[in-house]
Amino acid sequence: MQQLFCHNFPYRPFAAAYGYLESSTSSKAFIRLFHAAPDLSELAVYVNQKQVVKTMPYSHLTAYMEWDEGIYEIAVFKLATKEKILHSRMRFKSGETYTLCITGAHAGFALLTEQQDTVIKQEDLSALTFVQLSPDLPSIDIYERDQGILSKELGYVNSTHLHHFTPNKYHFELKAAGTQSVLLDIPKVHLQTKRAYLILLHGFANGKPELMAKVVLSRQI
Repeated sequence: MQQLFCHNFPYRPFAAAYGYLESSTSSKAFIRLFHAAPDLSELAVYVNQKQVVKTMPYSHLTAYMEWDEGIYEIAVFKLATKEKILHSRMRFKSGETYTLCITGAHAGFALLTEQQDTVIKQEDLSALTFVQLSPDLPSIDIYERDQGILSKELGYVNSTHLHHFTPNKYHFELKAAGTQSVLLDIPKVHLQTKRAYLILLHGFANGKPELMAKVVLSRQI
């Protein structure tokens, strides 16, 4: 289990030297954005004071963007009022793949470095990581209905280790940690060979929008 690198820093003026630099695609970082804040409606996102996402509804995941290695200023605004609600400076490394999550209850950002390894290609397996982004969900244990427990006591803005599976359809269950109380069923998850996936858990466990799981592919390396 790994804790995501979280940011919620005060705004400071940003050095112009950290703008977009010309470089080859092989030296890029790959970043996508996920709106996982159930207490916020449509958002607009700026990077180094340039708008990169005009309208971002809740639960939306952008396509990957290619950025040069470096430090970036990320600012998020409410679309309707233009109010700045989140801002931070983050460093991205070339050759790495990230999902940058806008988290709930005004918690800030959670930066997930997407994991892949050669095992899934060498042995024709699939890989899966669970990411917990629900602000009021208690610690959970994650089960696969036929295989049993996969991960224990996963907390907010944490992710599991990379799990490997034989390509097939799977039925996952989230249970309150240490109990058999099922909080969410995730049936019919089709994991394909030599692919890496994220299951992004978001929403409110007790409220609207309700808790849900978004199954997404990672960028193929």
